[in-house]
Amino acid sequence: MNSELYNKTYKIPNNIIKNIQATLISNPKSEGIRRAKNIINGGVLTYQGMKRLKNFFDYFNPQSDDKIQYALAGGDLMKSFIEQTLSSDRNAVETSKDVKRDMTVDVNLGVDAYQTPRLNEEKKELKKNALAVIVNNDNKILLLKRANEPKSWMPEKWALVGGGVEKGETPEQAVNREIKEETNLDIDKFVKSFNIQRNPDSIEQIFACRYNGDPTDIQLNPEHTNYGWFDVAEMNYLDIVPNLINYINLVFKQSNWLVFIKKIIKSHKNKEIWAD
Repeated sequence: MNSELYNKTYKIPNNIIKNIQATLISNPKSEGIRRAKNIINGGVLTYQGMKRLKNFFDYFNPQSDDKIQYALAGGDLMKSFIEQTLSSDRNAVETSKDVKRDMTVDVNLGVDAYQTPRLNEEKKELKKNALAVIVNNDNKILLLKRANEPKSWMPEKWALVGGGVEKGETPEQAVNREIKEETNLDIDKFVKSFNIQRNPDSIEQIFACRYNGDPTDIQLNPEHTNYGWFDVAEMNYLDIVPNLINYINLVFKQSNWLVFIKKIIKSHKNKEIWAD
């Protein structure tokens, strides 16, 4: 078992809970009721619980085994949720070194070691973007759904708050402006930042911060049609922009998640900036 994931908890999507509840109502005396009630009452599964359910689904034979018991365990939706979540988390832990090689993070706000920023052949400066990983009190991350507008980048996909750095702006000024324009939230401190370069003509600076206010305070501009607060497991069920989860994994590596959360809370209380 991955020690980094031991006892980690995962929130079960509401549609799975509702399906189990409906199956319980129609089949109040079937086998598997105890498991179903535990799932509903807790609303979450530990990593160990996820593995046990995966084992149940792996060995379930639809030709001979009790289909009601399968449905009470969450059915196809739960099976898919578990497989995708475990795969995502195990990959994040077991291949962290590969991720670092692919997208190196410099503590001094460096860039990818394999794509050193430089002027392109036309002597134009690299385009700069600033993105915000905003975490709420439930340790979920704010994503916005992009509008379907003409010439819009990645229409109808979910993305982080952020945009281009304008002439004369610093990346921090840019991300503050984008947060205000896109969500109307006020963020006073950023607790972590680093640069990423995946394209030869642009650099993205990622900022992390916590929002302690009401998570429904969001006021969207016309560039977006919806918003939500999600953990990484839930993002696997969204139509997201490329590399989004990779970026978030760099900010919140599984092995350092609890440490980071403690530091980000302490930083906010002390009104200090913590730099990794």
